[in-house]
Amino acid sequence: MENRALIAIILLTGFILAVSAASMYAQSHLLAGTACGCQFPIELLIPVLSSGGVLVGSMVYYFMSTHNRARRELGPVLSLIDADQRRIIETLAKNGGRAAQSKLVSTTGINKVKVSRVVADLEARGVVRKSASGVTNVVELDEKFKKILV
Repeated sequence: MENRALIAIILLTGFILAVSAASMYAQSHLLAGTACGCQFPIELLIPVLSSGGVLVGSMVYYFMSTHNRARRELGPVLSLIDADQRRIIETLAKNGGRAAQSKLVSTTGINKVKVSRVVADLEARGVVRKSASGVTNVVELDEKFKKILV
């Protein structure tokens, strides 16, 4: 989530910078009387860029608000599950929906046996999938949960 918000902020900041530069360019040419008779009149530059800004801002808002809404709706559901299950699901979500089982042990502070039992329970419920990878297992959120949590 934080990466998406950072990208949105960078995009909006870049767009504002572009609008500011275009406004200064247009103002300098208008004041100097050197505005050319180009295909695209320089006087329309600011309204076109402003309209583009409204469009970009609306898209960023829609993208960020739908993602936040899904997370807010999931909060009460996560509070209903066991604390160990919640920690494992939250750790998987922070790691892009996938992590080695040994990393879950070290990250959550839950012992190996308990992590194994919790992962088996979540797998039986269809929340995660577990696959062998060398000496450890890789635990991955199911796609329907990954869409909501990651």
